[in-house]
Amino acid sequence: MVFYSDERCGCCDQIILVTATPINNNIFDLYNQITLFTGGDRSYFAGAGIGDLYRFFLTARRDSGNQTTGVSLFNLLEEVVIRRTRAFIRKCYPEATIKGKVIHWPDRKLKTVRYNLEATYGGIYDSIVDAIEGLRLAPYQLETYKKAGVERDEFEQGREEALAGIFRSRYLKRFESSIEAFRISVRRALEFTKTFESYVLDGKVLDSSSFQKAMRYLSSEDEEDDSTPTSKATELDTVEEAKEILESLPSLNPAQYDLRHLHEALQHDVDVLTNVWHMIKDINPEKDAKLQVLKKLLSEDLKGQKVIVFTYYRDTARYLYRELAGEHGQEFKKKAGDPLIRRMDSGASPSERVRLIESFAPTSNNRPDLKGSEKEVDILVSTDVLSEGQNLQDCGILVNYDLHWNPTRMVQRAGRIDRIGSEFPTLWIYNMFPDEGLERLLRLVESLSRKIGDIDRTGFLDASILGEVVHPQNFNTLRRIMEEDGRVVEEQEQFAELASNEFLIQQLRALLESGAKTMLEELPDGIHSGLAREGERGIFFYFTAPSEKGEGRRHFWRYYDLNSGRILDNRFLVTNLIACSPDTPRVVGDVNVFEVQEKVIEDILRSVQEQEAIEAAPKILDPIQQTVITLLRGYLSSPMVKRHDAKDAIKRLSEPMTHTSIRLLRKAFDDFQQKKDIEALVKSIRATEKRAENHSLNEGQRKPLKREDLHLVCFDFVWS
Repeated sequence: MVFYSDERCGCCDQIILVTATPINNNIFDLYNQITLFTGGDRSYFAGAGIGDLYRFFLTARRDSGNQTTGVSLFNLLEEVVIRRTRAFIRKCYPEATIKGKVIHWPDRKLKTVRYNLEATYGGIYDSIVDAIEGLRLAPYQLETYKKAGVERDEFEQGREEALAGIFRSRYLKRFESSIEAFRISVRRALEFTKTFESYVLDGKVLDSSSFQKAMRYLSSEDEEDDSTPTSKATELDTVEEAKEILESLPSLNPAQYDLRHLHEALQHDVDVLTNVWHMIKDINPEKDAKLQVLKKLLSEDLKGQKVIVFTYYRDTARYLYRELAGEHGQEFKKKAGDPLIRRMDSGASPSERVRLIESFAPTSNNRPDLKGSEKEVDILVSTDVLSEGQNLQDCGILVNYDLHWNPTRMVQRAGRIDRIGSEFPTLWIYNMFPDEGLERLLRLVESLSRKIGDIDRTGFLDASILGEVVHPQNFNTLRRIMEEDGRVVEEQEQFAELASNEFLIQQLRALLESGAKTMLEELPDGIHSGLAREGERGIFFYFTAPSEKGEGRRHFWRYYDLNSGRILDNRFLVTNLIACSPDTPRVVGDVNVFEVQEKVIEDILRSVQEQEAIEAAPKILDPIQQTVITLLRGYLSSPMVKRHDAKDAIKRLSEPMTHTSIRLLRKAFDDFQQKKDIEALVKSIRATEKRAENHSLNEGQRKPLKREDLHLVCFDFVWS
């Protein structure tokens, strides 16, 4: 839920309700939602220390390799978001009721199910992994194959390197997911590469390095591609599919490329993929150790219970359904008590999805007539089309068949059965992990993810490209899941739903209500203390300064990390570092506080100066400028306005404008929408720059923040 008040237009307070997990694949999902009420004004949150909203999100995305996305965005979220998480309600409102009934919170427990990945691949595991690592993926790295002396596009080359890394990591993920998913990928890649090679032999080079085209090719294997109801790899001849894709690509100038070198790379990959194909093409379900472990789990340990089996890939879901419920699954069904098994993926129509959900969870979806009937589904095999917004609390057991490389998605899956109304005392989340070879697989995908992240941090990628980025911290989380560390689920749930300051507010409220307000007000400024925190050596400083508008005061939180020399201003991280209870041991560090304080003061002054510079600097054309330009062009031949004046206004609008000018323009456009007075709009535009100049002069009169303006409230040692 987003709450805001737009003082610029005199609007009343307004609320935007958003999903509990507004970040799906990329943090820019949330950026787009926030721009609904900022109107495209990137300086909207300048008062909160965020001069450019877009740059703030770029920085947050690049920083989220070291911390969760919600934490990276916390200073913004604290300004606009009100949230009540499950953990918050459970702790602060233990007696909360719905319709007079106390809310029941089931325990959630992890259970690791191990299988032998090498056994599935019959002793060829290392060969396959080496082959994937050694792929050159030339069609997606064409800048690398330009002739000596031909200028290379550094930006495009960086993007291509990232794309090649994404391809390799996907091969590894599908390799772990199921033999069928990996087999389909290898077959498609082989035919695509051979077809591309045939064009090169004819002296043609096609732009398959185009990110948008390549990403669409990738997404045809993913569950998220809802536009493709069925897998092309299983319906169309892969040669025809490759030709269809390649013929849609633009041609490049072959004279710029070393065609011999390019052909050698293509032939290398054809040979490698052909060899891999021959190694895996005849692996049947009976040899699939992972599948056999799942069958044993469902027919013995979980026999007679309602179970949902999640997998990331559509191809894996269909493979499992064939082997559990199809002709080959008859023996399994007999051992399992003849359960009714159904499958859910993006190929199901909306009406079919509703019917499946009702049949699987009739009580939760108000279909008591299906409960206990022959139509009630016992085992549901599903992809992540069911990972959000569904009530499946008739079920108390979830099996993650393949490793979801983003643990946040695993939590979203668990949330489907862990819903209000569940009567289960304990919810079980079974996770299938390869017994051997997991560490190598994790290291490989982790290495590729780090390389992609490094390219991202150089600025070669933009928000629309990466989709779901797996950060290194996720791999440690996967290891904790394997070790059945139940705290992971709650931690990831908080991260998925964005960081919140609600616990802090609740603690402060309780403290003030206990009579501590007077004591706090009487504390002298400049006091200090310290607390023990394992692995930390740093000092927290709290400064205030007069407001730039002369009303109230500005507040500055800074934490100086003595281990790294970094200065943190993220209030979520700082709050968690300094949080303590009355019985927390007091520790005072041995360090020159005044020396550290000077560094913090310099950081505050520098950040304020940079903030003011960003706020004052004109940016690219604001969307409102484009809107008004389009409007005015429609009036160029209208007798309602002088053509010369309209053209002059368009000329003014075609240059970057200051933030003040943008605000004035927006108000003038709002007036036009109400009164439809085009002449008044043109006059307002012509007067805008003059008014903005006067406003800027007034702003220029405000005093810059100086060292003597900063007032120390307190400082706190955080020491191990």
